[in-house]
Amino acid sequence: MIKDFDKLKQQLNELSEAVNKFESEAVQLRVVELVLGQNDARPGGFSEGGINDFIAGPGMMNVVRSTPRPGRRKTTTDSAKGAVAALNDLLESDFFDTPRTIGDIVARCQDTFGMRYKSNAFSGPLSRHARTGVLSREKNADGKFVYVKPGTD
Repeated sequence: MIKDFDKLKQQLNELSEAVNKFESEAVQLRVVELVLGQNDARPGGFSEGGINDFIAGPGMMNVVRSTPRPGRRKTTTDSAKGAVAALNDLLESDFFDTPRTIGDIVARCQDTFGMRYKSNAFSGPLSRHARTGVLSREKNADGKFVYVKPGTD
């Protein structure tokens, strides 16, 4: 069995008091690894999985979220900037000659541009276009807003 079991038990009790003062479990684990010397073969100070298994502290979540993870494909755009450009392309075409819902716009963008946008990426730009007169907005029979070029009803 373990030599000097009572001594080891006392040392672990002392260590647990110091480790439990840290709120983060990741920090607690790191301290225990350092004390027990089990961290020798790990480069960069991260766990075995590298940055993918690293738990970010306050202020670091943006760094971790923007780091691509293996095995995950991105299906939507980052921001409404791409949606605005796609919407402007649709405005230049004859797409808005007939009334269109936001769902129609999202589907057309996915078919035409190969990008899947969230519908809320279009809601702000569409309401601005309706306010400035670039598009007119009215409710259809289902109670949904439809957008159409003015004078083409």
